[in-house]
Amino acid sequence: MPIHRKSISVALVLAAACSTTAFAGGFQRGTADTDILFEPGTMNTRVSLTYVDPQRGLTSINGQDGDFGDYTGDYLIPNYSVSFGNEVFGCAGTATESFAANADYSGAPGGALPSQVSSTQSTSTADRLDFATATSISQTQRLAFESQELGLTCRVSYQADSGRYSLLGGVFVEDFHFEGTSFGTITRGPQAGLRTRVEVESDGGYKAGFRIGAAYEIPEYALRIQAMYRSEVKHDDITGDGTVTFLNAPITPITVESALSEATSPQFVDIKAQTGIAPGWLLLGSFRWTDWSTNEVSVSSISNPNFGISSSSYAPYHWRDGYTAQIGVGHAFNDQISAAVAVGYDSGVSTGAETTYTDLYTLSGGVSFKANKMAELRFGGLVGYWTSGDQSTSQDSYYNATVGDDMVYGINASLRLTF
Repeated sequence: MPIHRKSISVALVLAAACSTTAFAGGFQRGTADTDILFEPGTMNTRVSLTYVDPQRGLTSINGQDGDFGDYTGDYLIPNYSVSFGNEVFGCAGTATESFAANADYSGAPGGALPSQVSSTQSTSTADRLDFATATSISQTQRLAFESQELGLTCRVSYQADSGRYSLLGGVFVEDFHFEGTSFGTITRGPQAGLRTRVEVESDGGYKAGFRIGAAYEIPEYALRIQAMYRSEVKHDDITGDGTVTFLNAPITPITVESALSEATSPQFVDIKAQTGIAPGWLLLGSFRWTDWSTNEVSVSSISNPNFGISSSSYAPYHWRDGYTAQIGVGHAFNDQISAAVAVGYDSGVSTGAETTYTDLYTLSGGVSFKANKMAELRFGGLVGYWTSGDQSTSQDSYYNATVGDDMVYGINASLRLTF
């Protein structure tokens, strides 16, 4: 028996998953809403907002146990898309926050992470812990970055007796913005003992990338299989300025130049599938592989030759590639209301150099309300269980730490208008 396409929309996956990629291992946030290319109508526009509250905190630092508070901050992910086209051809403009991270270690002992040698540009853990020869040391208090993506993706479709075949492709541009705060101490020379607070802000210009994919559909059975590849983007021009404030001496703050080493938004492959299994019922599934192993080490540096300032701090990642899988079921109660529920798994990418991104198990659900042929509202929610983890100097971290079992929560809302 045919399962009519109008009964359940593939976009219900978005509500059920509550923008699940926002919880994926690594720095993943939003994904361009190219699914809007498959919505019926000559013109569609969709606006969505996802709120995420990842509750991750360190349970021990260099052997000291304690409740140091959550260092992962909550955040919002906006997502915008608009499409024009017909059954044969269509294009969609998209905008989202593609990658980002925010960590605040003010709750750690001393109000920051353990010390590392800052009088070096080395990415060697041994060099970063060689305090005997250091002329300055630093402690990271806060790190944050974000990348905004603007894209255009098009679809070309061919209807055959066996189904509808589509090719998808497009381009996008992505920028990079970084902010950091750290404490510094001069350990040698006439200024030994001088303590500082360093605040920097650096930006990278827009860099281009591309996405390409394909889809196969049998609309009368609500069957669709879609694969999409997104290229990596390398940001190698992240520069800006900052301020060095002296904490224990009456010295006027000094302006410095700042820079961040090359940052890579990794390539990934997204596979989505759905099929009708009975009238009004839909089976949903998705899989994503992400090349997180490109993220090795990040170095933030400052300089001011006039004052002899040259310092840096680093963050080791040494991630492995990650994948996210999800399976769920959707049901249309009537022409106006549909719902879905899904379970998911995100493989941890941490290898022992940092603790944040361990295995994550999720349960999500969503509801779709179609007020009329022109408007649709979707609401979704997610709860996730983050497994415990640890990091150590033996795995190229510059301090030992552990995290316990933690939770992640999220909600999502979107509005689609069709013309």
